[in-house]
Amino acid sequence: MNGQNLGTVDEKLIRRVVEEDSVVRAYVYAATRGHRETQDVIQEVWRVACRKIADYDESRPFRSWVLGIARLQVLKWRQGLARSHEILAPDVLDLLAETAATEREEIDLRSQYLLDCLGEVPAPGFKILHMKYFDGLKSAVIAGQVKKSVAAVDMALVRLRRSLRDCVERKVAAGVEAVGGAQS
Repeated sequence: MNGQNLGTVDEKLIRRVVEEDSVVRAYVYAATRGHRETQDVIQEVWRVACRKIADYDESRPFRSWVLGIARLQVLKWRQGLARSHEILAPDVLDLLAETAATEREEIDLRSQYLLDCLGEVPAPGFKILHMKYFDGLKSAVIAGQVKKSVAAVDMALVRLRRSLRDCVERKVAAGVEAVGGAQS
């Protein structure tokens, strides 16, 4: 495979990851009920998805495939908390997966806005986001690669996430106003 084709595959996978991240994140957060736990499980979901992408059957919906991986990762996480009384039953996890799937329209809209907002991120910021969320690198490794301190990388990530969140929320608000104005 030449470098050009590899770049296309990476871009296609990145687009799918970005498109489905909010659905997967909503499911995992509902199952784990904690930001840190969600981050840990999400990172493992995308790591497994990247490792197993060659096994993905293109005739099946990517969302279903990745939610299956997410469910398995949540179950693995639960096994680590077997003594806790705060874990959710498997039938509740199934219900959460169904709910995530039914919220598709809003999540798809937010995903599209996120893609638009990612397109506005300057190249150095996009590189840091890619290394963190696609490559799964820790801040210390990223700092070494971009020749910045770990604190600078962590602050850049905070600012980038905040900027992306604000951008998506502005687009959501503009969409709601446009719909509301059209109905008046």
